[in-house]
Amino acid sequence: MSSVMRICPQCGHGNTMETRYCAQCGHDTQANLPVPQPSNLPAVIGKAAVPVLVGVASLAVSAGWRLLQGLLTKPVAQPPMQVKKGEIEKRPRATIRIRSSWAVGDSNGNWQRGQAEHTIEFDE
Repeated sequence: MSSVMRICPQCGHGNTMETRYCAQCGHDTQANLPVPQPSNLPAVIGKAAVPVLVGVASLAVSAGWRLLQGLLTKPVAQPPMQVKKGEIEKRPRATIRIRSSWAVGDSNGNWQRGQAEHTIEFDE
């Protein structure tokens, strides 16, 4: 079975990985090894969290402002609509119109273009 050995940079003797000093010449074999640095990941996460927290805070302030405005401004009561006999009550309707244009081409350069319009109506 093979084992991993640390070679002494001064004399070339093979030492086990656990030993710090060379068994033949006494040289410090771990002196030139890189020192593990503590991770700065929490600092990076902290810096990245600041914009997220600012965004969340601005959304909370905006929602609170709208809620406050809604509480302070009371809607004006509208008088009920007068409906004559034999007439159907007309309710206000909202309409949404969606217009879209499209174009499709193939590898031969043939293009087809078109437009579409959709209307959605609903009672308020």
